Amino acid sequence: MIFADELVVVTHRPLTEGRPVPGYLFVETRRHAPTLADLTDAEASAVGWAVRRAAYALRRELSPEFVFSAVAGRSVTHFHQHVFARADGMPETLHWFDVDSWPDGPRIDASALRLLTGRLATYFTGRE
Repeated sequence: MIFADELVVVTHRPLTEGRPVPGYLFVETRRHAPTLADLTDAEASAVGWAVRRAAYALRRELSPEFVFSAVAGRSVTHFHQHVFARADGMPETLHWFDVDSWPDGPRIDASALRLLTGRLATYFTGRE
């Protein structure tokens, strides 16, 4: 876990999902809400704050070409927003959302993931 408060939780995508790439985060509400439209104003505000912090943290820690965010995923009926880094040098022929399909792209193991999530957590202090 990278961050948690009473409204949202920020985690890194598990190494068992897709290819293990560094910098693929989820921002989720604690309360079960199936879609963005089902969030309360307070939850939506907390999500926005956490997404911005996640994007900033990824940019600072990984120096990616770009940080993307999307609300997608019809297979899980619980709100979660993806925030993920597109590694510098990723071929333009790969779709913006297909960050784990680059065969020569960066990978991460469990030890490196623990270090990365610890560094990312430092960007979630205080509310501005």
